[in-house]
Amino acid sequence: MKKLIYVFIACILFSNIISAQAEDKWFTIKDTDAAYSIQFPKEPIKGADDVETGNGTVKMNTYTLQLDNDVNLIYMSSFTKYPDSFFPDRLDSITKQKEVLENSINGAVTNTNGKLILDESIIFNGYNGKKAKIEVDGGYIINMQVLLVGVQLYITQIIYSKEDDGNTGARRFFDSFELIN
Repeated sequence: MKKLIYVFIACILFSNIISAQAEDKWFTIKDTDAAYSIQFPKEPIKGADDVETGNGTVKMNTYTLQLDNDVNLIYMSSFTKYPDSFFPDRLDSITKQKEVLENSINGAVTNTNGKLILDESIIFNGYNGKKAKIEVDGGYIINMQVLLVGVQLYITQIIYSKEDDGNTGARRFFDSFELIN
């Protein structure tokens, strides 16, 4: 009888471990065309939008996940490759690179009527980037990272309530971003 109880307890513990591992498994996007990978809590929706810029229209390719039962309301990654005609100098100067990055952040602030509460320069794998947080109406934060690789712009962002700032899901999402190729 004792042996049966131990087997029963072992089965319960084993099933709890398997269940916890299944809940912890995130969905990995590996976009070889855009040359990056990133993890989402579940499979995101792939999309593409035309975005108007001062130099013309560009295609922004996105992966978006909106969840109801997560502290992060929206997870999104995007990739835009600008035509060579936009930047004949191929953005070789750091000044030009910083200008593109700042315009990306300022555009997000303007488009959301938000308030920039964090604006920090970063280097990721040797490339210039920005971390930013934008506070928007309703007590929400848009947390984003922008990276410029040549004439390619990568953006990762999450939207959550102000009280959920610094949550583990957001850190995991941002930490999972990798350039490939």
